[in-house]
Amino acid sequence: MILSSDSERYIATLDIHGKKINKNILQKIEDDLDIDEKISILFLTMDNYTCGFQEIYDLLQEHKMQKSHILSKFFDKYPINWENKLLEAICIIQNKQIIQKLGLSFSILELLYLPKNRLCSRHLNSVGKCLYLLCEALTVDRIQLLLQNVKKDLIEYEKDLKDIDYLELHMLYWMQQKYISIHSDGKVSLYNLLKHLKRMDDLELIYEDLKYCENHQNVFDIKKTNLSSTSRLETFSTKEVVQMLPNNEKGIYKMKTGLCIIISQMLFLGQKFETRFGTTADSNKLLETFKGFGFTVKIFNNLKKYEILENLKNIPNEFGTDYDCIFVCILSHGYKGGIISSDEEEVSCETIENYICCNELKDVIKIVIVQACQGQATGQANDSLTIDDSGNYNISNILAHQNFCIFMSTMQGFISVRHKAEGSWFIQEFCNVLQDQGHRLTFLNAVNKIIQTVIQKRGTLNGTDSIAQLPELRPYRLLTDFQLPEYRMHNRALEYIYYHTKNTLYNDEEQTKATFKPHNCSY
Repeated sequence: MILSSDSERYIATLDIHGKKINKNILQKIEDDLDIDEKISILFLTMDNYTCGFQEIYDLLQEHKMQKSHILSKFFDKYPINWENKLLEAICIIQNKQIIQKLGLSFSILELLYLPKNRLCSRHLNSVGKCLYLLCEALTVDRIQLLLQNVKKDLIEYEKDLKDIDYLELHMLYWMQQKYISIHSDGKVSLYNLLKHLKRMDDLELIYEDLKYCENHQNVFDIKKTNLSSTSRLETFSTKEVVQMLPNNEKGIYKMKTGLCIIISQMLFLGQKFETRFGTTADSNKLLETFKGFGFTVKIFNNLKKYEILENLKNIPNEFGTDYDCIFVCILSHGYKGGIISSDEEEVSCETIENYICCNELKDVIKIVIVQACQGQATGQANDSLTIDDSGNYNISNILAHQNFCIFMSTMQGFISVRHKAEGSWFIQEFCNVLQDQGHRLTFLNAVNKIIQTVIQKRGTLNGTDSIAQLPELRPYRLLTDFQLPEYRMHNRALEYIYYHTKNTLYNDEEQTKATFKPHNCSY
């Protein structure tokens, strides 16, 4: 089996700083690029899109007159992390010749910089990346049609901006005119562009990605967003209240309405933690499962610490409170007592609990599902296992913490096993049991079934045989047990999974083990 642990440090390192790419190498790279590629790289690597048009336009005119090294000039002005930004941009424009000349393997870099989820980006602005991919997807006729439609909206248009080969430059001009916007704090406005793209066939995937960017802005700047006027809220309908089972004297509820928040961490910004291949399989399985129960499901990918906390804090405002239960599923690397954010910060389970257990949700059942290691210890079949439980909470309203529990993939102090192609033992079995028996078993009986199933699994990890894993439920403060609705296959969930993950490169064992060992460099 291709097994991995969610506590493993990121081993594969890219040793290029000052060795493989420097200012002299940059000039040689630039000599091998055509002007279209240079404009694309400038567009992809910039930080301030609001003020980018005039700067890139001036560099373009300078290049036309003097054939100067405009990339060198740009990175001299914006030197922070320029090597990694440049390398990722070269991968995105797929100039394999330059990658080869650098002595690097494109197939290896592709795993880091070209995930099939277009919203993933390590060093570049993910919205800028999506806009670049849109430019590449449009034919000449469609570019002309798009420009024609935009010019109808903009009464005045830059008279010198005529060349349709540089659609990225037009987009920067639109941002200068505030027709669309990408701000450094993550807030975006793409409505004016989306209304034109919606009319074009065969752009559904890019359209949905850009629409997601438009909607996702609320997690970056939630306090500045007027939620009452956000059309996104219209997709979350108010449902019926809880109905009790006939044997309600046992306090068992039959759930009818639910919300599932999935936070899936695959990419990490630094070099400490490896890419979590296999998390896509887990998030897809959770999506399929909870959609099948009729839940509202929202997936967030690769969130930084402040984004995780803002999303949890704003569940009542963002999604409402009219639910029987809320599942929050977090898939990430972990440490003893918490999980790791995409910016490699620690987020404790206690902090997660305190953000979820608010007064607005005190009467809603809240369950946190955590797929992450809880330490470096290896669970072997003959080990004597112990629980290290620390639970001192300083809370202002203790009743807000009722109806709450956390179901952990492993015990405190132990690792959690993840298959790099098929997903984690815990999440896959969690979903299998709920899909097969969730409407017949109570939640607590399902938990027992999941624990019994996972503990029977065995594998080999880093040369250690008989790896085992023991999930645990902690803390437990549910006031009642409950049952889920009958599971029904949800076609829209399957369509989402298909379109967003087909051809995803996360199941190649040799590639995931490979290091960035340079080949011969031609530069």
